[in-house]
Amino acid sequence: MKSATAIAFDYRFSRWLTLAIAVVSLLAIGSIFSSGAPVWTKTGLSLAMAGWAGWTISPLRRPLIVRAAWLPGGHWRVVDADGREFTAELVGGVARGPWIVLNLRRSDGKRLALILGPDNCDTDIRRHLRVRLADAEMRA
Repeated sequence: MKSATAIAFDYRFSRWLTLAIAVVSLLAIGSIFSSGAPVWTKTGLSLAMAGWAGWTISPLRRPLIVRAAWLPGGHWRVVDADGREFTAELVGGVARGPWIVLNLRRSDGKRLALILGPDNCDTDIRRHLRVRLADAEMRA
């Protein structure tokens, strides 16, 4: 797509995603306590579930990437929290409802997943990303 323009956006954490993980975790803990397992098993599983939720939410609240740009040539330029710039390539991307997940591999080999939702990315940016993702998928 030679006429494509760059798509650049600041990346920040999604409160909706954090809330969804917390709700699913609370539902899981509720189902554990409603089971017929012994109390010590319920307590252990509930603590493990709460630990998993905290472990999952923690890196989402402090993203490694603060800015990303999909350049017309098809490669990405990402800026990490320390201000260092990297080039990256799109490994895969999926759009479901208002959410977009972009899987990138930086030039140093590190893999990144950018989760874009209604609360952390502009609607117009998500629309442009959907079009570019569809085009990239058709070319693959």
